[in-house]
Amino acid sequence: MADTLNSNHNEPVISTDSQEVPAQRTEPVEAAADAETTEIAVGAAQRPGTDSTAPEDSELKSLCADGYGIQRRGLEVSATVTDGAGHAEDTVRYATTVPFSITQMGMVMGGVTALTHAGRMAEAFDKPPHVSCVYANTEPGRPWSIHWIGDCRAYGWDGQALTQRTTDQTMGEWLRWNGGKTIQIVPTDDAESQDNWARLGLRQATDLTTRQVEIPEEIRLVLLCSDGISDQVDKDTAEELCRTHFADPQALADALVAAAEDGEEDGRPYRDDATAVVLLRRTG
Repeated sequence: MADTLNSNHNEPVISTDSQEVPAQRTEPVEAAADAETTEIAVGAAQRPGTDSTAPEDSELKSLCADGYGIQRRGLEVSATVTDGAGHAEDTVRYATTVPFSITQMGMVMGGVTALTHAGRMAEAFDKPPHVSCVYANTEPGRPWSIHWIGDCRAYGWDGQALTQRTTDQTMGEWLRWNGGKTIQIVPTDDAESQDNWARLGLRQATDLTTRQVEIPEEIRLVLLCSDGISDQVDKDTAEELCRTHFADPQALADALVAAAEDGEEDGRPYRDDATAVVLLRRTG
């Protein structure tokens, strides 16, 4: 697709891998900065990809390697999306169970501690899985606190545009910071060819590698997603869905997952696992 949610690499959003980029701010149309937030409404949806069918002898019902979790404590909400590389059974087990640890620990100890401790859990497997993660926490009166590692993403909707607030920790993004040319072991001479090569995952999460950004409280809607959404939903469609379903986060999550289009991999049709969590500040 010519213009997917994956196409806004040049938008100035946040800092990543020690390079600082000024945050982009636009005047919110649907934001009500002077209105009090009464609750954080949440919607979540997931659709397994084409490689997610479990074999008959598997203990698992599905090999979808995306996961998500939501934790509430009063009006405070923690939410996360995870995305495992591949569909090995251990990857699926880890990616679909660790979100609950992340959201619960994040609620108490914060995002950095949540991601680093979740990363240590990867060592429980013979071959530690590679899993990306994005985590959000907020409550009325506080901005959105976002932590991530890998290439799961957070976006903010201000009523006009859907702005990426995280920067992928992929080889493709690293190459863009360093001249845009690929490395010699890969013949394709452009950075975009390396966007599926995540440099970091939860196993590598530390206080230095885990990235953090705040989204202002007046941005009322935040989207967390796996790359099955950001790679396979074009930006115009995503923004139109935000306009249509702004007031209903569950409807928006369902619509984004349904909009994920089939792509192609190794000469065959391919659709990635797709997961979306939508958080909305309702105001009174």
